[in-house]
Amino acid sequence: MTAHRAPLLIGLLSAGLLVAGCGGATEPAAQAPAALSSAPTTAPPQPTEDASRAAGQVARCTSNTVQASVGTTLGDSQKDTTIVWRNTSDAPCTMTGFGGVDLRGPDDPQFGPSYSLPRAGEEPTAVVVKPGGTAHTVITWLPGDSWTPIDIVVTAPDETTSTTLKWDQGPVSRQDGATRPGTYIHPVAPGSV
Repeated sequence: MTAHRAPLLIGLLSAGLLVAGCGGATEPAAQAPAALSSAPTTAPPQPTEDASRAAGQVARCTSNTVQASVGTTLGDSQKDTTIVWRNTSDAPCTMTGFGGVDLRGPDDPQFGPSYSLPRAGEEPTAVVVKPGGTAHTVITWLPGDSWTPIDIVVTAPDETTSTTLKWDQGPVSRQDGATRPGTYIHPVAPGSV
């Protein structure tokens, strides 16, 4: 009697597992259309430029969005000349850092025709420039008597495209390689002076 019960018990268990296995397979299949029907049929919309700005993500100012010009010059024994960066785009942009400033003129026998200005020891901060608004970079320089630049070549921070402007501020004292030069550039600051 025990010998007959074992095959019967195994058969019943197998049938139960088979039914349970089939039932388990049909249940997820029944749920699948509901899950698919709630999924989007198109790609999710990408955030627009306006939405990105609203979220605090302002794009970096580039050579295509800012225009450089020479501003005012103040001082006597040591002068400050302002380079103004005007945002010509229709969106705000951010400038951070120093950029690049080279004075170019006649070939100096000791230093050559180009004077790359070193950076001041100040810590730069981010400046948001509104459409039509300005930021500026101050160049502190020492007047000289023997080398007069013709052009000033300026590059916005984090950019590689430069703008060449006319230099009409007079002769500059060359201090290429000096440890504590009296001619240097300051980081970008808001507005114009």
